[in-house]
Amino acid sequence: MSEEHEHEEHHEHKHEGEHKHEHHDHEGEHHHHHHDGLDPHILDQLERVVEKEYIFGVRHHSPACAHAVVQAAEALQPEVIAVEMPADTKPMLPWIVHDDTKAPIALAVAAENTQLGFYPFADFSPELAIMRWAHRNNVPIHLIDLPVGAPPPADPDEPAAADSRATDADPQPPVDVDKLVSAEAWDTKVETLAVGARWQDVRRAALAVGVGTRLAEPGVDPYHARREAHMRARLAELGEKTLVVVGSYHCLGLLDGEPEVPATVSPVNMSLVRYSFAQLDSRSGYASGIRDPYWQQRMLGITSAGVTDLINDVIVDVARECRTQGEPAGTGEIAEAIRCAHDLARLRGLPNPGRREVLEALNTVFSYGSVTGRGRIVAQSLQKVMVGDVTGELPPDAPVPVLEQQVRAKLAELGLPSKERTATITKQIDPFKGGKDFERHLVLAQLAVLDVPYERDRVTGMNRGFESRSYSATCTFDSSTAATLGMRAAWGVNLAQAAKTMLAAELATAADDPASTIDVLRKAASIGADDALCEATQLVENTLVARLNFQDAINAIDILIGVAGGREPAAKLLRDSTRDYCTKVSEILGGVVVREIAGIAGSDELEHARMLGFAAGLMETHSVSIQAAINKVKVDGSPLMQGAACAIMPDEHSAAFVGSWIDTAGSQARQTSYRRLVGFLAASRGLWYDHPIMDGIIDRVSSLSDPMFVQALPTLRGAFDTVAPAEREQFLDRLSAQMGRIDATLMIAPEQIEANARADVAARARLAALGLADLRFTPAMRWRLILGAEPETLDSAGGRMASALDELYGADTVGKDHAGESDGRVHAAGNGPSQLGVRQWQEEITALFGADQLQEIFGKAADMGRSDVITSLDAESVRPSVELLTTVLNLKGALPESRLRQLRPLVSKIVSELSKELASQLSPALGGMANTKPSRRKSPRLDLPATVRNNLKHTVMVNSRPQIIPVTPIFRAPERKVSPWHIIVLVDVSGSMEPSTVFAAMTAGILAGVNTFKVSFITFDTSVIDLTGHVEDPLELLLEIKVGGGTNIAQGVRYAASQVTNPTKTILVLISDFEEWGSVNNLTHEIAALADSGVKLIGCAALDDDGKAAYNVGIAESVAAAGMRVACVSPLELTRWVREVIQ
Repeated sequence: MSEEHEHEEHHEHKHEGEHKHEHHDHEGEHHHHHHDGLDPHILDQLERVVEKEYIFGVRHHSPACAHAVVQAAEALQPEVIAVEMPADTKPMLPWIVHDDTKAPIALAVAAENTQLGFYPFADFSPELAIMRWAHRNNVPIHLIDLPVGAPPPADPDEPAAADSRATDADPQPPVDVDKLVSAEAWDTKVETLAVGARWQDVRRAALAVGVGTRLAEPGVDPYHARREAHMRARLAELGEKTLVVVGSYHCLGLLDGEPEVPATVSPVNMSLVRYSFAQLDSRSGYASGIRDPYWQQRMLGITSAGVTDLINDVIVDVARECRTQGEPAGTGEIAEAIRCAHDLARLRGLPNPGRREVLEALNTVFSYGSVTGRGRIVAQSLQKVMVGDVTGELPPDAPVPVLEQQVRAKLAELGLPSKERTATITKQIDPFKGGKDFERHLVLAQLAVLDVPYERDRVTGMNRGFESRSYSATCTFDSSTAATLGMRAAWGVNLAQAAKTMLAAELATAADDPASTIDVLRKAASIGADDALCEATQLVENTLVARLNFQDAINAIDILIGVAGGREPAAKLLRDSTRDYCTKVSEILGGVVVREIAGIAGSDELEHARMLGFAAGLMETHSVSIQAAINKVKVDGSPLMQGAACAIMPDEHSAAFVGSWIDTAGSQARQTSYRRLVGFLAASRGLWYDHPIMDGIIDRVSSLSDPMFVQALPTLRGAFDTVAPAEREQFLDRLSAQMGRIDATLMIAPEQIEANARADVAARARLAALGLADLRFTPAMRWRLILGAEPETLDSAGGRMASALDELYGADTVGKDHAGESDGRVHAAGNGPSQLGVRQWQEEITALFGADQLQEIFGKAADMGRSDVITSLDAESVRPSVELLTTVLNLKGALPESRLRQLRPLVSKIVSELSKELASQLSPALGGMANTKPSRRKSPRLDLPATVRNNLKHTVMVNSRPQIIPVTPIFRAPERKVSPWHIIVLVDVSGSMEPSTVFAAMTAGILAGVNTFKVSFITFDTSVIDLTGHVEDPLELLLEIKVGGGTNIAQGVRYAASQVTNPTKTILVLISDFEEWGSVNNLTHEIAALADSGVKLIGCAALDDDGKAAYNVGIAESVAAAGMRVACVSPLELTRWVREVIQ
């Protein structure tokens, strides 16, 4: 929470670098001495201003100043008030000080072709406070700052003005006093001490800060100089008794220098809008904000007793907020935190606790000092409470914001709804037609970027399976449209400007998060916002290139190529140079895609298979390296990605390879066949039904024997279920045209024939038992069953099979038909809720397809959300597999406690079988790594002398002789001859339960059984959980692991580092996909520090049987460069590596 992100601090503490990260108290002290005369020059200058009693220098949004400036006015009784606000905003003054206006409000001002000027006001803003006082007391108000419409400087030597405007949508001084005194120091030194203080002291404190800041700088920039010259000119026209309220930075500038007034002032657009505390909070990314508006509001004119109430209120509210987030925080903790805040204030010699003391008290008492897990929830709750939920109000007759007027006029001109309570309109729009069509497209895109509720529905026409360029949009203008436009009016006087401001704020808060940056890239492209697009593209090119993953890189390329190739209608608004830049960066990203293909080669994500197809079509530029990368995937990718690679780059062997999947779909290898087929269908991106290789598949399906076909059917139906119904229907059409010729002369490998024959016998027996021995499935019937189509044409045997599989796949055919193109041939017969009870379904599957298919079909059903099926699996008959285990463990969150208890025997059986198997694989590799621990429970040796010594006090008299009773016998533990190696296993659990997590737990358990190892087991997502206590028992370990959440690898590594005692005898095994959400620099920094200290590091992008998984190559490469070996390994390879390191 303490990161200093104050908005007026655009220019980070240049002079204060050395203090920025130290304890705030120190920082405060430093400035304090500063004012107390360490520097006589500053003191002299300060006295010059202080003696001008009518100049009141303020700090913007300071409750202490807002209170004090009104007290000063009461004391001095000025004849006129002069305020630092642009002179040409005067027309809005009556509305700003209107009795019905409730803060927070904001004033947005823009002249033609200038940046937006932006002035938020809250009750605790000194400018608003003094203007309201003047209004109540009938004292005239003069606005003395340079008009927004003043011409930009003609003098070529004065580029600063244009720049300071362009880079800093904030005509308030971008160099605010925060530059010298951080917000924290101001809070501690002024706000906290100002409670009940004399206004003269608050004024002096604010002036000291302003003067100090100013003198610490080399000079005043030309833009400020022009503003001050204007203020001097205006003040020269006013009388002696004018109370001047300006930012304290400018006060020295009012004392001497030439006055200067612009010759001409161009007209400006102005909007006064309702504002909210959430937008005012400086963390929102919008300019001119303040931290924690709720706290500031309550501090306004507060008394000591009020502070006590405020602190109680904040802490009670935070506790309530924590409870709604599921973190208990009771009255005991509340009382403790309140006491802690007051103690801290006493220690620091403060009259009352301030914001800092409250933060620290909550961190100590509520978060137990941790920043993870619970600490994060406390921090979020605190932020929510401190920001507050307040929105301003304007009088009903206040002028309508310019943006809203402009949008209503534009919509009316384009024939779209522009008033509340008018009819909804649906328009057909072809953005490439230009003219009104393009304008409509652009307005809708701009409203979408601004999140203004207006377009309610969009239907894209289809043309032969491809989206056509035109679409129909349904639009309604209602009160929420008007209200949102009112809120957005602060960002600009027209849609383009408002969108630009909003995108700039989003980029400022995106930092180096790829997803947010690419989101800004997409929005900027959709409205042709040149600056934001360039800035986001630069971010991608300069900071993100090394950490983008495959999907992010593809998404970014898609946007950039859309812009460069004119597929994005709004691209025509961009400069040519911008379009060329997009092309250049998309080519650089091509290299990232090539790099990251290696990272998804082992993936099991459907999305990755789809995107691989996309990658191939994308790349004229990197075709050679892309082809090489995809060929490599064909050979050693995961089954899913192998299938995808075959679809994209078929070669002369592909047809035979793909055909073999059909042959093995009924055998033990069917899981592999299934994944390959799914990958193949996904990567063909909706065109598989025309793919030449499908001929091979058609032929193989026709030539399977009936019993083998029945064995393969669940696998095939599951694979084709992953594609849209309309595509399956198009394939049916192709089949009916082809069914005439079936080629039965296919070559099948002899060992496959033999395996098929064995399976054939079992399957035949099963069919005979069902009275289906003479079954003949025609090729057409087979495909109807595989595609889940035309169920009404099937005979009874086929119908039974179809409905047993529909139970799993048939439910949501409508949901899969996105574009509304299906003609209804693909659907489930019942297509309603479940037709069969679990028991019945289980019997039906076992009878039709055999017991070993049951586990897989039920496993898939559980993955798709039907948890009821898993509890019916019988622990005894189950075939232990890692897939089944991950499925069951992923259900943990979704099941009630009672059902979990039913699953325990099942999990326990699978874990113990798999562990046994793994241990036997690993034992040769563990050989020679010292003996394993004997159990303490069997026959420990009693240590008699120690037992006697320890139990002397437990004596009783037996036959008048004292007898010792060994109440606590002491056993001699087996002695350790070797200082133990410490193995820390650090596992990323941010996604769902993966095979790597399961193997990590089991491997840790086996390593923990080795005498010479101490094993720690730590999991992390965005919080860190140390499960070392369970490491001896992999079952408990797996049941304890909670999955889900974001990824903060650096934090996990930092915690692991804190567990290291003897670096040269420590091994850190990190298991992660390296999709870091936080800062990659922090991560590499932590790893380099560990490597330097001598810890042996290995990063496993995957830890499972076949050593395959998806991971972020770019970040993995940075981590490897920092000194951690990174690889995809099996548990056996990991154990061998551990042995090599130790020996």
